[in-house]
This record gives sequence, structure tokens and C-alpha cells, in this order.
Amino acid sequence: MSAVIHSRVRRAVVAVAALTCFGVFASTGVALASCPSQPVSTPFSQWGDSNDYFLVPGGSFEGTADQVGWSLSNASLTAGNEPFNVNGPDDAQSLTINSGGTAISPYFCVDDTMSSLRFFAQQAAAGSDLRVKALVQTSNGVTVVPVADLADGAMPSWAPTDSLGNGTTVPSGTSVMVALRFRVPATSGSWQIDDIYVDPYRSG
Repeated sequence: MSAVIHSRVRRAVVAVAALTCFGVFASTGVALASCPSQPVSTPFSQWGDSNDYFLVPGGSFEGTADQVGWSLSNASLTAGNEPFNVNGPDDAQSLTINSGGTAISPYFCVDDTMSSLRFFAQQAAAGSDLRVKALVQTSNGVTVVPVADLADGAMPSWAPTDSLGNGTTVPSGTSVMVALRFRVPATSGSWQIDDIYVDPYRSG
């Protein structure tokens, strides 16, 4: 079963550009420090991924919109968690992004130890892909870096994505502040996402 899910999700990721591009920001004001340690868990172990991950700020989508802290446009917190409950058995919410909608996480620290991210997604209504980009703060402003594009129709039910953005090249001993932007660009379709995690070690 897990192999079937993994294969389906792999086909969903039609473009992974990305966290590998962070190295180009070495000359544009990245901080000369590593990120603080984060509490970690192994949320994807049942899919054969024993790597440690930390939860992106507000990435479980539990609580009120103010508590979650994401910037939402035509997107909202939704009753119903991803069915695997990897963040906890009491979780009861996810995030729905409707057509033309955008959801942007709070900024968080990324350094050279943070190789990839994974999350859970399902397409709630057909009609659009789901585009994921990183908003990277530099001394020249915010630079937008593509991370992934999950194809229309590729994830009809809840499943974990593949590991996205493998091979991050933030220079050793430096860090950048990054936010994640999820967008449903078309005039129809919607997606649900939940439990967004970053891998803080090059263990994959």
C-alpha cells in the first residue's frame, strides 16, 4: 500500500526546482549563523522515511487563524485532519486553499543542515495544480524560489508528498529566513494541506 501511495505522489511532483537554489543567496546577506535547534519527530516513518523532521510554524493548522499565524487569501482552516494524525491524535484541522487562493507561512530559519520538506495533501476539487514556492529574505529583498508543483488530479486522497527540495546548498555556517507559499492558481479547483515538516539533517 505504501509503495502505491509513494508512486502516486511521485507523479504528482512535476517540478522540483528548488531549495538547492539557496546557495545563490550567499552574496546577498545571509546570516553568518546556524539556526536554533528545533524539536524533532519521525512523522513519515510508516512510509519508510525514518528521518527526523521539525514542524513548520503553524504547520499543523490547529487553533484559530491568529494562533496558526499564516497569511491567508481565499484559504481557510477546515475541520478534519489528515487521516494519519502524525502530529498528534487530537489534531482536528487542516488548511483548504480555494481557486485563486494563497497561503503563506510565517518566516522561519533555514540553514545548511535542512535538506528537504514534506507535507500531506489532497485535492478537494479538480481544476488546478498546487504550486509551492519559498520566499527567501535577502539584503536585496525577498526572492521567490520554486519548490514544487503538484499536478491537477494527482492526489485525489490524503497522502504524504515525496521529499521536496533535496540538496539544499545554504553555505555552511550561514542561515536564511524563509516562508513557504502555497497557491492554487486556476479559477477552479481546491486543495487541502496539513502537517508541513522540514528535515533538519542530511540523512536522506
